[in-house]
Amino acid sequence: MASAQSLHPTPNPLVQQMVSSINELDNDRAIENALQWLCRECGAERAMFYQFRGSMLLTLVTFNVEGTWSAAYRRLRLFTQDPLIKYYRGQFGFLDWHKAFELHPAPDSYRQTVEDHLLLPGCSYGYTSQGRSFQGVTSICSLNGLQRPLTSADKYLLSSLVPVLHLVGRGTSLRSRGLSEKELEILEWARDGKTAWEIASIRQISEATVKYHLKSIYNKLGVCNRAQAVAEALCLGIIK
Repeated sequence: MASAQSLHPTPNPLVQQMVSSINELDNDRAIENALQWLCRECGAERAMFYQFRGSMLLTLVTFNVEGTWSAAYRRLRLFTQDPLIKYYRGQFGFLDWHKAFELHPAPDSYRQTVEDHLLLPGCSYGYTSQGRSFQGVTSICSLNGLQRPLTSADKYLLSSLVPVLHLVGRGTSLRSRGLSEKELEILEWARDGKTAWEIASIRQISEATVKYHLKSIYNKLGVCNRAQAVAEALCLGIIK
């Protein structure tokens, strides 16, 4: 299982069923259920879902992985040693874990932790969207303890579901403080120094609508003006 280009699948009944289930649940629980479903469909013992932005780990949800993995990953900042994170800073698609360790060698202690938690063999799919509100957020879904190589059908399911998980993960929802996608986009344009008139021209909406969204942003972030909103959002990691 070597790295590959992202697939562009079309929906099928299995994927639609899983997506419908996700839409009825909240964040971590929905992601964990999806990971369990992927394990069953793809012949994996364990699964994990990560989201990161820059040097910040936003989401870490696992299925059937010993709890000490999540604890160690956060406490020991294994994020900085993870070959997958290093790979997906510049590329996306499928990546076999053995290939990841070849491309980005990790300390022996990290490799031992991976083996102790029975995460090999493993394969991951990395994804990011092009929407300005989600700029810089990368999602990685890993199937671990694989009982067989992934088939093209398995990869189809994985590449179909990860974009949905990307949207419900903490990195693009819980950390947004309730800001809508439109509000996040306007906030990022404000960060870039655009005036309300310029944002209105870019978005092809009225200047009054932009000002309405800015007022809503101020209320949700508990600030009084644009500069404070941008500063607060940067501190919270909502925008970069």
